[in-house]
Amino acid sequence: MPSFVVPLRPINILGINGLRVLLSGDVQGKCVKADQDGWTPPEMESLEDLVASIEQQGNGVIMTMGKGGVGKTTVAAAIAVMLARRGHSVHLSTTDPAAHVAQTLHGKVEGLTLSKIDPAAETAAYQGEVMQAQGAAMDEAGRALLEEDLRSPCTEEIAVFRAFAREVGQGTNRFVVLDTAPTGHTLLLLDASEAYQRELERQARSTQPEEVLRLLERLRDPDFTRILLVTLPEATPVHEAAALQEDLRRARIEPFAWVINQSLLNSGSCDPLLQCREASEHRYLREVVEKQAKRTAWLPWQPEEPIGPEALAHLASSNLQLALA
Repeated sequence: MPSFVVPLRPINILGINGLRVLLSGDVQGKCVKADQDGWTPPEMESLEDLVASIEQQGNGVIMTMGKGGVGKTTVAAAIAVMLARRGHSVHLSTTDPAAHVAQTLHGKVEGLTLSKIDPAAETAAYQGEVMQAQGAAMDEAGRALLEEDLRSPCTEEIAVFRAFAREVGQGTNRFVVLDTAPTGHTLLLLDASEAYQRELERQARSTQPEEVLRLLERLRDPDFTRILLVTLPEATPVHEAAALQEDLRRARIEPFAWVINQSLLNSGSCDPLLQCREASEHRYLREVVEKQAKRTAWLPWQPEEPIGPEALAHLASSNLQLALA
C-alpha cells in the first residue's frame, strides 16, 4: 500500500487556508511567535494545586470529562496516584470501553484500587438478577417474554447506569476517580435517572438502590463531585468541552476546573515551527482562561507518554511547571 507522511505544521489546520498549509507546507504571511502576539498568558495551576484543594474534603468523586483523545485517562490516573501517595484511600475506575487505565497506571500504588465498568458483564448480571427475582414465579411463556424484554438496548443502559451510580456512591468513604466515557455516552449516563426510574416502575422489578436515588444529588454537590474538563489547546477539543460545560450546567452540575493538556506554553523552544505552534495555542488558552473556566490547570507537552506511578506523579507535580517555565 502507498504510504504518505504529513509533517507537523506550524498552525492548526482550520479552514481552506489551513488545508492548503497541510498539503503544501506554505504559510501565507509571517508566522507570529508566542512573545509577539500581544497576549501574556496568566499564571495557571498544576494538577497538584487542584489535588491540594480536592483533598481537603477527605472524600468524594473526581471525574475527568472531554473529547476522546485529549488525555482524560492520563489525567485521572495522575490525580489518583497523587491522592494515594498523600495517604488517601482511592479507587480509580472507568466507564469508557476504549480506556486503558491499567496500562497507564502500569503498577501498584498503596491505597489505590482499580476497576472498569464492563457493559456486557453488568448487563448479564442485571438480567440474571431480574430473571431470578421475577422469572421464578412465571410460566414458560412469561419467562420467554421477560427474556425478550431484557434483550432491549434499554437494559444495557440501565445496567451500566446502576454500575456508574455504585461507583459514585463509593465516594462517601474514599476518593473515587472516574475516567469517564466520551461526551455523548457520559451525558447519557448523567441524564438517565428519570428514564431509569420510569423503566423500573414499568417493569416493577425492583426498588431503586440508594446509590441511584442519590446520584444526581451527589453529582450536583460541589463539595462531593469535582468535574475536570480536559482539553487540548486546539479548536475542536476546546469547543466540545465548552458545549459539554453548558450541558452540565443545564443539569445543574458545575465543573470544578479545566485542564489544558499537551501545551507548548512556556516551552522556551528555539525551533521556529514550535514557536509558531505555541503562538497558535494562545487564542484557545485565552478562550479557556478568560471565558470558560473558573480554575485552569495546564500540563506541558511531554517528551514521552507518562506511564507508571512515578511518571504520573511527576506529571501532576507543580515542580514540572517550574522546571519548564
